[in-house]
Amino acid sequence: MKALIEAELFKQIHYDRTRISRNRAAQKTHEELVIRSASKDDNGRLERLALLDSAPVPHGAVLVAEREGMLVAAVPVGGGRAIADPFVPSKDIVSLLELRANQLRAAA
Repeated sequence: MKALIEAELFKQIHYDRTRISRNRAAQKTHEELVIRSASKDDNGRLERLALLDSAPVPHGAVLVAEREGMLVAAVPVGGGRAIADPFVPSKDIVSLLELRANQLRAAA
């Protein structure tokens, strides 16, 4: 059963990547990065991102980085392991997320 779920998740990831690749080719202007708090609607996307990164899904308040409609990285606000898309250069993105998470923790 788990193998079927993972196969379906990988199929969805491939579909998302194909769709976004087509959009990139059609309009290559600039890439915008959005950093925001994850919502309940992001649960499935966070699961797919964690699966890609071979990591557990972060729990609690989570900050996500989104580029062109795709989650590329996520960091738990309370601290913990970041997850990121291994097919996207994301070291600097994770650093930005961790910086913002530290700011939020300090403000609380």
